[in-house]
Amino acid sequence: MSETHTSNALNAYACWVAQTARDWPQDALHIAKRSLIDTLACMVPGAADSAPSKLWPVVKTWGSGPSTAVARSESLSAPGAALFNGTCAHALDFDDNFDPAKAHSSAVLIPALLALAEAEDAPIGDVFDGYIVGLQIMGRVGQGVNPFHRSRGWHATGTMGAIGAAAGCARLLRLDAEKAAHAISLSTSLAGGFMSQFGSDTKPIHAGLAASGGVQAALMARGGITAGTGTLEGPTGLRTLMVGPDVEELAASMEGKAEHGQTMRFDADEVGEPLHILEHGLKIKRFPNCGSLHRALDGLIALMQSHDFSADMVENVHIAAPAAHLRNLMHENPQTPAQAKFSLEYSLAAALYSGDVGLDDYEPEAIHRPQVRALMPLITKDYVEKLESDFPTQVHLTLKDGRNFESHHAMPVGSKAHPMSDEQLWQKLETCLASARGFTPDSLLEELANLDPDKPCRQLMASTQM
Repeated sequence: MSETHTSNALNAYACWVAQTARDWPQDALHIAKRSLIDTLACMVPGAADSAPSKLWPVVKTWGSGPSTAVARSESLSAPGAALFNGTCAHALDFDDNFDPAKAHSSAVLIPALLALAEAEDAPIGDVFDGYIVGLQIMGRVGQGVNPFHRSRGWHATGTMGAIGAAAGCARLLRLDAEKAAHAISLSTSLAGGFMSQFGSDTKPIHAGLAASGGVQAALMARGGITAGTGTLEGPTGLRTLMVGPDVEELAASMEGKAEHGQTMRFDADEVGEPLHILEHGLKIKRFPNCGSLHRALDGLIALMQSHDFSADMVENVHIAAPAAHLRNLMHENPQTPAQAKFSLEYSLAAALYSGDVGLDDYEPEAIHRPQVRALMPLITKDYVEKLESDFPTQVHLTLKDGRNFESHHAMPVGSKAHPMSDEQLWQKLETCLASARGFTPDSLLEELANLDPDKPCRQLMASTQM
C-alpha cells in the first residue's frame, strides 16, 4: 500500500485515499462484509423506529432519485437515501462501535457508500473498498482528537463519521488527491452532534446527517468546489475547536499512552499502517442499546449464568465503571424507549428480570413493566475517573442470603477480544429481520449469503425494499 509523506495531515490522508492500492487482505475484506451484514440487520427493522418513521415523510418530499430507501418502496437522491438509511441503521442502537474514532462507524459508512454506489451504478466491491478506506481515515482523525473530543460531549458518530464517510465516498468516486482533500475538508463543515441529544430522535439522525454529509462533500468536491487546507490543524482547525484551547496540554498528557491508538495527534506519516479494520476491528453489538452498557451487561449476565440465581434473590447490584461510560447513561428513570437505551438502571434491571436483553425490552410497552421497575432501585453505580482501557467495568452483586459475586470486564462480547462468530452474526441478522414489521427477508438473506463483489450494488439494495 502506497504512502505519501507530508506535514499536513489533511493532504496526507487525501493522498492515501486517492493512491493506496485496492489489494486488501482477505481478512480485511471479510470484516467489511460482516460490517455490511450487521448494518443491514440493524437498518431494515430500524426503519420502523421513532426517528426514521418521523423523518420519512419529510425526506420523501425532497425528491426521488436513484438510491434505495430501505423498508420503503420509493427511492431518493443519494444524499437523501444516505440520510434516511443512516438514521435507520442507528435507530435501534444495535449497530457496531469503532474505538479509534469513538463512533458508530458502519451506521454512517455503509449507508453513505450504498447510496452513492447505487447512484454511480457501482459494484459491491467498491463499497467494501470505500468502507476500508473511510474507516481508516475516520480512525486516524478520531485518534487525533480523542479521548477528550468524546469526553467533552461531542457525538463522534456525527463528527468523525462525516469525515470518514467523505473519505470513503471520495474513494468510491475515484477522486484524485487534490479533490479528495477538498472532500475531507468540506466534510468538517458538515460534521456535528452533541451528546445532549442522547435519548431523543435526533441522536440516530446524527448518523444519517453524517452519512449524507459525506456523500455531499465527495460529490461537491468532484464538482470542483474547493475547501481550506487548514481545517484539521491549527488555531481554527477541527482539533482545536472540537477539543478545546487546552488541546496541547491534553496531548502532552497522553504521551506514552494509547487509548485505542488515540494520541491526540494526527499521524501523517504512516496513514495506512496499521490498517484499522484489522488492528482494532469493530465491536458488533450483542445488545440493542448504548455500547457503554455492554461491559456491565456482559458481567451481570455471566454472573447469573454461573451462579444460577434469580432476580428475587438479589439485594444489590453495584457497577463501578469509567465515568465517560456512565455519563453516556444519563437516563436514570427513562420514559421512552430511546431513553431506556441510555439507562444503566433500566437495562440492568431488564437483564435481572429475564436473564438477557433484546429488542423486545425496548418496545414502548416494555419499559414500564412493574416487575422491571421494581428492580431498578437495586442498581447503584460509581463513576471512576479513568480511561476505559485503564479500568475494566466491575459488577459487584450481593444476594439476600449474604453471598457476594463480582466480575471485571475490559472488553465486551462482540469486540476483537471476544468476537462473534459468523454463525452468531447470521443469527443476529435473522432475528433482526424477523422483527421488521411487514418485511419479507428471504430475498435479502439470499443476497447477503452470496455477496459477489462484482454484483451491482443496486441488486442488493432492491432486496431491502418493501
